[in-house]
Amino acid sequence: MSRFIDERGRIFGKVNIVDLLVLLVIAAVVVFAVARTTGDSSKTIPVRVTYTVEEVRQATVDALVKAVKAEAVVRDDGGTVLGEVVSVTPSPTLEEFLTPEGELKAFGSPVFSDVAVEVLGSGNIANSTVRIGSVPMRVGKKVTLVGPGFEVSTVILMVESGAEADQ
Repeated sequence: MSRFIDERGRIFGKVNIVDLLVLLVIAAVVVFAVARTTGDSSKTIPVRVTYTVEEVRQATVDALVKAVKAEAVVRDDGGTVLGEVVSVTPSPTLEEFLTPEGELKAFGSPVFSDVAVEVLGSGNIANSTVRIGSVPMRVGKKVTLVGPGFEVSTVILMVESGAEADQ
């Protein structure tokens, strides 16, 4: 045993065992991270994502509609290009009020609107997750959309990829 590991913990008198173990752990972490973050990302596919913006005023709705007319490109707050705004569908925000009869009824707000924003971009599928750049597109994920003249907090409502996104 003395020929294999010396009194200072070195293998064959050259490499320290602790240093070797640390290097092996670092290499394993790097291999795991690379395997986890990469997938079959060589094929680019069309991705259509519907975002919802809740309780915004008319000025925000106007800025979003203007983005459709200008065929504007939107990004997330990290700068990743998500795609082009292809449609904006505003609807009055529903607010619940008690009627004089004591019933709870929903009425459209005269001030606030909820807006569905449809964005067409290109991405890929890695580990069964659709990604645009490094941003995973998952229903319920909060994303900040940044475009010309607006920055809004949204939630992803729907993700279509491949042939169904082209329709």
